[in-house]
Amino acid sequence: MVTKKRAKKESVNKKPSLLRNRSDLAWKNFILFLVLFLLSFILWTFSSSELLQNFFGILSIILGFLAFAILIAFIVLVILKSGKK
Repeated sequence: MVTKKRAKKESVNKKPSLLRNRSDLAWKNFILFLVLFLLSFILWTFSSSELLQNFFGILSIILGFLAFAILIAFIVLVILKSGKK
């Protein structure tokens, strides 16, 4: 029986594009959580009910911490991307 020979594919280094995709995703997530934080903070400021004030206060604290964590991840990815060049 005759076996077919397959063409060898050249390996392509995908790390720079992978870091770029991750940093773009981190930037978009940071903007999203920052907007949600600002919205919940504004709603916390203007709410009249004590229950809503507590809810939006806790929500703004959680979203603020998440936005800060994503900002740190974005900065690390940018440093890694600039270190590869």
